[in-house]
Amino acid sequence: MIILSDYDFPANVHLYPFQELYIVLDVNSGAIHVVDQLAAELIQAIINCRGDFYRAMEICASRYDWEKVTEVAMEVTGLWEDGSLFSEPEDPVIDLTGAPIKALCLNVAHACNMKCSYCFASQGSFGLRPSLMSSEVGRRAVDFLVENSQGVKHLEVDFFGGEPLLNWEVVKDIVNYGRQIEAGTGKIINFTLTTNCLLLDEEIMDYLVQEKIGVILSLDGREEVNDRYRVLNNGQGSYKTILPKIHKMIEKGPISYYVRGTYTRSNLDFCEDVRHIADLGIDALSLEPAVGVNSDLAIREEDLPQVLKEYEKLALLLLEYHQQGRQVHFFHYDLDLQKGPCLAKRQTGCGAGIHYLAITPEGDIYPCHQFVGQNDYRLGNILENSPLRADLRQKFISNTLLAKEECRRCWARNFCGGGCHANNYFTNGDISQPARLTCAMHRRRIEAAIYLDIKKRLVP
Repeated sequence: MIILSDYDFPANVHLYPFQELYIVLDVNSGAIHVVDQLAAELIQAIINCRGDFYRAMEICASRYDWEKVTEVAMEVTGLWEDGSLFSEPEDPVIDLTGAPIKALCLNVAHACNMKCSYCFASQGSFGLRPSLMSSEVGRRAVDFLVENSQGVKHLEVDFFGGEPLLNWEVVKDIVNYGRQIEAGTGKIINFTLTTNCLLLDEEIMDYLVQEKIGVILSLDGREEVNDRYRVLNNGQGSYKTILPKIHKMIEKGPISYYVRGTYTRSNLDFCEDVRHIADLGIDALSLEPAVGVNSDLAIREEDLPQVLKEYEKLALLLLEYHQQGRQVHFFHYDLDLQKGPCLAKRQTGCGAGIHYLAITPEGDIYPCHQFVGQNDYRLGNILENSPLRADLRQKFISNTLLAKEECRRCWARNFCGGGCHANNYFTNGDISQPARLTCAMHRRRIEAAIYLDIKKRLVP
């Protein structure tokens, strides 16, 4: 007999319709079930009746044959018995005190050769004095990463800005130095570079391919959408200038690439921008919502219904490509539903302030690139022989999923990690208070990604 009177259903079971399917996610086990309408109604009745199994059966029997209800009830009972439905939370506590640093974002250029209207980095300067990182700071950053990585073998360094190609010689010097460090320590440093593509030329592209540097290339979608806000310093659009460079970079076969863009309140039909990018022959992409409480372009509460519907349309578009024999990877929809994220990632998300840090051209250390310029979040400086601010790092270490009541009771918690610390801070003034608008969008993306994975498995 199932006894579920004290079970926290909203936190541990998520039942939702998506297109023609009824999908049930058992949050704790990670099991996903596709059920028919009767099973969906019975499970929903069990939830509504707070675990009163027989009352739920009686409710369903008012619309369905009792024998059929009993048959489905036995199947639901079987799922409960094998631990794949109504499973109990474990919530293991992970102590990240003294955790290794595994990744750095190097802001090699606090300057940019574009003037994107929605730029969170104040056109590349982060509200600070425009500057370029020196080789000394870049090399010391690599040393710092290796020294604090403990037993971690695979490390990550992302060249960021502003526009990092404005400081190309220093980028190359840091990479070459990193390769020397690899040879001497056995560490492996995976480099990536995020660029607006304006300065990409044959020589730079060949170097990126030769050194196996992953690239993140910026494009917002349709020409009229891209050129509305991604403009050159002279105010002209960038689409016709950068698209040939993007194509050329991809043709050269980098070790990895993503075309990454931003959608705003001005193109809430962003699924059409995904279609446009994919139809250009680009198979790995992401479009992120513009955010920021002071931005006229950021997604607002009143935009949410359309945005959520658009994510549903996006799942159908990606399924359409799949059925055509083409795999188009959209970042948020590439969930690993068989293995899922590790425990640390489930509880801390990106690991900002813990495993991941950002370095400015002057060597100042921040929890991530979005905190750059926020003096209260400066952790130290890599040119100073002093430890990172223990109180601030502990703030991030303690800000796990389990420390947030709202997150602990959210069905999407194991896919999220508590949300973006910076987004929480800039929205609510508190890294531990989730940004609800962003949460709503992320939950819909997860629902859509689960649906897409199911459909791919049902129809190879």
